[in-house]
Amino acid sequence: MKLIKFRRFFGSQTSLGMSGILQNLQNLIVIALCLLMFWIMLVQIYQTSLETLQAKNFRTIAGHLIYLFVLIELFRLMIYYLEEQRILLGTIIEVTIVSMLREVILEGVLTINWERILALCGLILTLAATWAIYRHLEKGQDKLQQITFTKD
Repeated sequence: MKLIKFRRFFGSQTSLGMSGILQNLQNLIVIALCLLMFWIMLVQIYQTSLETLQAKNFRTIAGHLIYLFVLIELFRLMIYYLEEQRILLGTIIEVTIVSMLREVILEGVLTINWERILALCGLILTLAATWAIYRHLEKGQDKLQQITFTKD
């Protein structure tokens, strides 16, 4: 069973010819990005621990921690892509919202001009609506899979 899952890292079994080669190259790029992101996470953990020990500004420590959680979610997203050969739209939307809120936390709400806050609010509302529609469609897809018969 583990061999089958390992083989899926190197492309879908339905990919033949040039598309299979390109998909394998794309998977190798994603693997390289995963390794790079893992290294960045280790460096970020080290920097966050140094910031915490020096007891500097809470805002910067919170920014480091939120950045670390964003990296973890992106790492999970890439692993899921390697396993299933598709992306999770809900996770991407959640990471985007958290990243925008991180920037607001780091800058401070009082120092940001009102046009930028209005634009951020509009973007967050648009992403939240997209996320709600995606979840609604995902529930419908689950119901469809429950009533669909598969040939085994």
